[in-house]
This record gives sequence, C-alpha cells and structure tokens, in this order.
Amino acid sequence: MSKLEEKILKKGELIVEGILSKANEDANLLYQRLIDEAKKDLEQNFLKESLKLTNQVDRKKLDSERAIRDEVALAKQKLIENIFNEIKLFLNSLDGKDLFNYVVKAIKKETIERNETIFVSKHEYSKYAKILSSKSGKLVEADLLNKALGEGYELKLSNVPAPIPSGFMLEGKDYDLNFSYEETLEKLSQTYEKKIYEDLN
Repeated sequence: MSKLEEKILKKGELIVEGILSKANEDANLLYQRLIDEAKKDLEQNFLKESLKLTNQVDRKKLDSERAIRDEVALAKQKLIENIFNEIKLFLNSLDGKDLFNYVVKAIKKETIERNETIFVSKHEYSKYAKILSSKSGKLVEADLLNKALGEGYELKLSNVPAPIPSGFMLEGKDYDLNFSYEETLEKLSQTYEKKIYEDLN
C-alpha cells in the first residue's frame, strides 16, 4: 500500500471516528426517548391492559431497534460518502511534486509497453504539462516523467483533450489505461467500502 493510500486511509479513519461517535450518540438518544415513551404508556394503562401493553412495548422496542439500525446505517453510508468525497478533493488538489509522484506511482504499478501517449482533460493540460515535460507542442516527449520512471520509457504527452474530467489516460497501440480520479475512486470504493462499513460495527 502506498504512502498516499495510507495517508488517505488515515484521514478517512479520523473522519469515520468522528461521524460514528456522533451517530452513536444520536442513536442512543433516540433509543432512550423511544423507551421513555413506552414506559409512560405502560404506567398509564398497566392495570387495565397489561397484556396489551406488553405486546405494544415489544413492538415499540422492535420498531425503535429498527429505527436505530436504520439511523446507524444511514449515518454509515453518509460517512462513507464523506470519506470518498474527501479523497476526491484530495486528489483534485494534487499539484506540482505531489501530482508528479502520484503519476509516477500509478504508472509504475502497471505493465505497459513504455511508449504510450498520455492524455489529460483540457482544463488540466497545463498542470500536467509543467510536471511531465520540459517541452511544448502538440505531441511532446514526457522527458521529466520518463527520467523518473527509468530506462526504456518513451512516453509522450498529447495536448488533445482526454474524455475524462480529471486525472490522465495512457493510450497504447492495443489498449487504453484510465487513471482518471473517478476510476481511481471507483477502485478504492470496490476495495475498501465494504471494509469501512464493517469496521464501523
């Protein structure tokens, strides 16, 4: 696991703890309120309808437990959404050296031909061009990136916009690799969302 992923997970864990604490507090207050209401009903009608009220208490307890479960599940889902929104904000804020390191690590994780062309969204082109190449033009050697990746890399950077809102794509002769932030978040979600949800129990 990369330091970036660890940093993201640690930040996510802090957010999870805060939201889970608030959700548990709210759930306890709701539970106590529902129990108090059930006790008042019992005290008012105990002699006359003890059997009926016993059934009502059981029903209210089940309802309150269901309500608590629903509230907790909703809080967990909101928390998970917040975590991934924070990750998206973090990724979108990457710039300069941090963005460069992210690109290097992302490419090194893949087995590629090493002569692909990099495409980025129109609004992010200048940000990527500054960190990947010392040259300018329609299709330029990504010399700064190639140097960091090591021997044998001949990646190029194109100024033709990629059909993605953020991140980058590698286009090879026979395939494309999508490193858009949306794709990255989807992969993180598939890998960690269930684990985060379970850890909140």
